[in-house]
Amino acid sequence: MLLKDKIALVTGSTNNIGLAIARAFAREGATVVVHSRHADEAGKIAGEIGGDFFAADLASPDEIEKMFAHVKARHGRLDVLVNTVAHATKNDILETTLEEWNRILALNLTAYFLCIQRAAAMMRPAGGGAIVNISAASGERGSPGTAAYSVSKGAINALTRQAAADLAPHKIRVNAVIAGIVGTPLGKKEMGSRKTEYDSIPLRRIGAPEDVAEAALFLASDRADYITNAILPVDGGRMNSMGSASRG
Repeated sequence: MLLKDKIALVTGSTNNIGLAIARAFAREGATVVVHSRHADEAGKIAGEIGGDFFAADLASPDEIEKMFAHVKARHGRLDVLVNTVAHATKNDILETTLEEWNRILALNLTAYFLCIQRAAAMMRPAGGGAIVNISAASGERGSPGTAAYSVSKGAINALTRQAAADLAPHKIRVNAVIAGIVGTPLGKKEMGSRKTEYDSIPLRRIGAPEDVAEAALFLASDRADYITNAILPVDGGRMNSMGSASRG
């Protein structure tokens, strides 16, 4: 039971990677606060894993405040935060509007920053905690046609490093997981025919949400007590493969 008796907040935890993380954390003994913009979805997952839930639009600083106030009032502390929520884009630098830029950065970056701040404020008096941010390879090298998204992921990596440096004296560890091409069962079936992307993965398979969840679980647990400021690719070797150097 790697997270026995821990209180963990997982943002964006009703689908795909976030859902897999919530389930893995609950399996290992944590009380998970499930988050979604939709209360019915969050409540359903919380019921399945025996956790708590809160609905909030993380593009709104006020709703982030309410979410952490709920965690404090209901549980009294927070041991683990996992930031997973994100929106993708399909526009390049020339096509991206200021409205789209601001919307994506508000959710994909500013929300991470605010959640880290609020979580750390709760963790510091309790003697420490663990924060895990979910990122993407495009944040390290860019990806054509995903301007705002890629910039937000690169900024998340920088935010991870900065937060790790600033929060280490308070025994709060901050790490990130770079998720590779990951599909739900349906998504994996569809991706199986995308041979160009498949060939760029040295381990020759599309990832599963559970692959990322197990890495996040380790980083959140006491087994990673001496690990902070790490950005771990969970991508079958794709990001650092010479054969995939030109792919996003």
